[in-house]
Amino acid sequence: MADRSSWGVLAAMLVIAAAPTLATASVKPAPPVAANSADCDHLLGQFDVAWTSHRTSKRADSARRARDLGEAACHEGRYADGVHQLKRALHDLGLKPVLRPQTNAAH
Repeated sequence: MADRSSWGVLAAMLVIAAAPTLATASVKPAPPVAANSADCDHLLGQFDVAWTSHRTSKRADSARRARDLGEAACHEGRYADGVHQLKRALHDLGLKPVLRPQTNAAH
């Protein structure tokens, strides 16, 4: 039979082995935040500012169509579709969209 010190060592080893699993199990990634009208407005503003200096780019027509589709989707309340189109429009101009900082409404 094993003596008490052996059981203590075994118990300590189990706790140490389980610690990383317990720590990672309790950390859950934040769920994605749904797009809203503020996201649409933010991206529309970026496009409109960039348009003046990028309207002659080779994909300007495609960018303008995507911008208009995005704006229409946002006005219809389809924010995810609108944000997608607006990001596409900015990419067509050769720009990387800057996302709006998310606010935590749980305060």
